[in-house]
Amino acid sequence: MTELVALNALDNPPQGRRRKWLLLLLTYFIVGIACQLGLLGDHWMDQHSGREFSGPAAGAWLGTDHLGRDLAAQLAQGVRIALAVGVMAAGGAVMLGTLMGMLGAWFRGWVDQTVLWISSTVVAIPGILLVIAIASVLDKGIPAVVLAFTLVSWVSCYRLIRAEVMRLQGMDFVLAAKAEGGSTYQICVGHLLPHLWPLIKVQFSLSFVWAIQTEAVLSFLGVGLADAPSWGRMIADAWAWNDLGSGHIWRLASATLALAGLSLAVQRLTAMPSHSPVPQRGDLPARN
Repeated sequence: MTELVALNALDNPPQGRRRKWLLLLLTYFIVGIACQLGLLGDHWMDQHSGREFSGPAAGAWLGTDHLGRDLAAQLAQGVRIALAVGVMAAGGAVMLGTLMGMLGAWFRGWVDQTVLWISSTVVAIPGILLVIAIASVLDKGIPAVVLAFTLVSWVSCYRLIRAEVMRLQGMDFVLAAKAEGGSTYQICVGHLLPHLWPLIKVQFSLSFVWAIQTEAVLSFLGVGLADAPSWGRMIADAWAWNDLGSGHIWRLASATLALAGLSLAVQRLTAMPSHSPVPQRGDLPARN
């Protein structure tokens, strides 16, 4: 029994750490939903003359910016924007990559060659540059950022799904489904898709982190969201107004920490197992 407990402690991270990251992520979602419902941060555009660059106070927990606007309200609205962009962009990229990977691996031939050529063309251009180019052509807003990210970042998921479907095609359960007369849709959705869920979940989390970071870069460069308090816009304003040189660290620090916190929460929850498997008797070290 002592050896069993020791193996569990060594092989699996403490569940307490997972709960902390889960609580942090849940906090982000609560703030984002509250902002979407108009319960929090809806006054972020209100300007207060004479309160420019004021420090943290009761009315503005993180102080104010160069226009006297509440930084805490802007930060909360940035949570809403980051979650919206992350979920929609990562979801679109993963769905497109999964669809293309399954189609190419299943039908092979000219279908696979066509999708493979498209994916090779996309990855031939640096991702961030392609996202900037697409976002610059489209209207500034969340749909433009989501579409640009989806069209660029689906390739990594496509490659993994394609390779996994090719491997699964020779498995006995797929061959049995074909022998029973199962249609392509039934086999792909009912038999292959459940085996692809682990890959899809990991790819979603990776794409989510890259999506919110990409949105921050686009907003910092001025080609992302227009007239929206995204974290990238807050960092850009802090740079433009030389907040650090003036001793006003709240805008830059809060936006940077919020972005890092959300990215770390998603990454750590993905890396940690959701449960602690109990080693089988055969896995225990032999007694002398």
